[in-house]
Amino acid sequence: MSYDKHILWACTAALVTGWVLTKDDGHCSGTVTKHSCNWTCMHLTLQWPGSFCIGINNKTICKIPQTVQYWTIHGLWPIRTGHCCDCWPIYHSHLEEIEPELAKLWPSFIKGKHFFYFWKDEWIKHGTCAGCVETMGSPFLYFQAAVKLRKLFDIDNILESSGIKTSCEVSYKLDDIRGVLTPVLGQTYDLQCVTDSKGREAWIQLKIHLFRNQTLGCPKQEQEQKFDLLAWSNSTGHPCPKNSTIFYVPINYENPHEPCN
Repeated sequence: MSYDKHILWACTAALVTGWVLTKDDGHCSGTVTKHSCNWTCMHLTLQWPGSFCIGINNKTICKIPQTVQYWTIHGLWPIRTGHCCDCWPIYHSHLEEIEPELAKLWPSFIKGKHFFYFWKDEWIKHGTCAGCVETMGSPFLYFQAAVKLRKLFDIDNILESSGIKTSCEVSYKLDDIRGVLTPVLGQTYDLQCVTDSKGREAWIQLKIHLFRNQTLGCPKQEQEQKFDLLAWSNSTGHPCPKNSTIFYVPINYENPHEPCN
């Protein structure tokens, strides 16, 4: 076994068993820190492309591909894990088998950011934390799990069949949307909004609470991670308010930052 392969094996084994070796000059050193693998819940976070660019303060970097017409994956996030591991690498070849599905269901809306680099960021930040669970114990298994969950929770069809459609004129009460989602998702999920230039609340994200075995119903935990659309974009996202109506805006490919103006 080569030195690099030995290092990769050691790092992976350390993570799965609950310990992480720290990285030193591209390799893992002998220093160990406790890995937070005792997490209980995770969020399958789905995002609505029609509202995505509203929440990006830098209006020059956001673009919605013409092929995107449905809710997409933002991430699959174990909750309250802290930092997990820098030394569990992911390569493009790991995802080639499911890349067509990932490109469709987990695209990047940032200009110049290749889809793989978005996936890589998600793996390093969240996937390495999920990797201590056998069913998500590799880059392939982690992303495959997210794709399967996205297909299971077909939000587009659920909304469409219940009469909740995209519009710049018609808005919905929070309770009306929850009335459609709760029979499918249970009580433990969050709706998140952004405010457009006209002061309208636009629905942008749906966070579905799951147990680590990927089943519904994991209760909301105290001091969960604050809503952060994209940390580096200075987004102004927030929980959808109860005291005002919510717009489910259409995708505007020509003017995605102001889809209803």
